[in-house]
Amino acid sequence: MGALNLEMFTHAGTDIEAAQYRVMAGLIDVQRQLHHNRLYPHLGDLIEMTSVLETILANRDAYRTSLPKTLTGIDLSQRTLTFDAVPADAEAIERVFTLITWAVPRLKATTEEGMAVFDFVSENLEIGEVGVVPLYRDEGYAFVADLRDNVYHVIRYHLSLLTAAEEQYRAMKTEEIQQRPFGSPGDTPEAIKLDLIRAIAELPNPATFVLETDLDFPFEQTILPVAKRKLMRHLIS
Repeated sequence: MGALNLEMFTHAGTDIEAAQYRVMAGLIDVQRQLHHNRLYPHLGDLIEMTSVLETILANRDAYRTSLPKTLTGIDLSQRTLTFDAVPADAEAIERVFTLITWAVPRLKATTEEGMAVFDFVSENLEIGEVGVVPLYRDEGYAFVADLRDNVYHVIRYHLSLLTAAEEQYRAMKTEEIQQRPFGSPGDTPEAIKLDLIRAIAELPNPATFVLETDLDFPFEQTILPVAKRKLMRHLIS
């Protein structure tokens, strides 16, 4: 996320106002990206950071029982603060919680701004089927339109079921395999699908979708990640 990171909170130092200034500077940079309709990676990182900090605040009383130990950082996988056995400065720990408490509402406000852009793009991104879509849809292709370069990005996707922490969830792996220009009879979605069937034998009857929009937004930072999320929701609905 550039300047905005979790170390700003675990290494807040003695000057809480200076720490707040650094956090605000990072947030302003993220907001600048959002105002230029560039969502990722900033929005995803911001959502993760906010979630981690909210979890830490929710367990604030439990952390107080960890004292006297010195705060060393944050375990992202467990969403917890980490400590070592060195005697702690209790006031330093309280400054960390003060900074997090101050920052979370501001992080959430910027996240909501980003999600508003995400929802706007999603609402203006149409998804359609190319030819007959088979019953098996866990593998296939998506053609995502890029207005700035006048091409379809041809994406191969694979939907899988993963298990983590005794919970199951769906994940989608994607790979761009080619780009095809707009406009010619040989580059319609139907023609591209036929070419793929001829070229890739293991998918003789692939589920294939086309995603298009009239929005002239950055492709890599906005159109593509929103298209992937929309395709996944479509597949599991």
